[in-house]
Amino acid sequence: MNLSDIYNSTQAYVATNAPWIVANAPLVVFIGCIVEQIFFPMPASLVVLSATVLVMQGTSFSFLALGDLIIQIVIPAALGITVGSLLYYGLTYKLGKPFIEKSSRFLGVTVEDVQSVERKFKESRYEDVFMFLARCIPGIPAIAINLFCGFIKYDLRKYCITTFFGSAVQMLGWGIIAWLFTNIYQMLENSVMLLSEVILIIIVLVVVGYIIMKRRVNK
Repeated sequence: MNLSDIYNSTQAYVATNAPWIVANAPLVVFIGCIVEQIFFPMPASLVVLSATVLVMQGTSFSFLALGDLIIQIVIPAALGITVGSLLYYGLTYKLGKPFIEKSSRFLGVTVEDVQSVERKFKESRYEDVFMFLARCIPGIPAIAINLFCGFIKYDLRKYCITTFFGSAVQMLGWGIIAWLFTNIYQMLENSVMLLSEVILIIIVLVVVGYIIMKRRVNK
């Protein structure tokens, strides 16, 4: 099975089970983000983007709806990311640099990537603030931060706090983007459908008018 088959199967599953996913969004997002952190660590959470499209589609922007987004998607996602990231944090905490070297080709992160995070970390005057901001901004790979924190044996309590709140900020950003683009797409889709109907009506009127005029000329 190749990536295309996996994508099509996932898309078909989501389409079939969309009502159940929406009804159980917090649980689905939480588990999905744990799995995503372990097997598919990436800057933007596909789980959050997909769940937001399903849950928030057709919902107008309001503070009440924003609160719904935070409760149903952002908080479960931040919890899932925090829990899922502990695996690589713990392995690097125990095994150190050899683990990074051996797992680099599977995780897509090299020792140089971790050292790059270390340089930025040392340049920062406020270590905890740096960790929080690093989680907020998708520019730094989350997996590199997980490995780095384990490598330097960053305090577990601080790690969980900065990971949760930093991830929450980032996921809120991705959620709002997905929400806005979904609504814009629906607006454009409705506009295109309306325009198509208007054009069709005009064409029918032109054809009917042409037929009537031709019959009058023939008489």
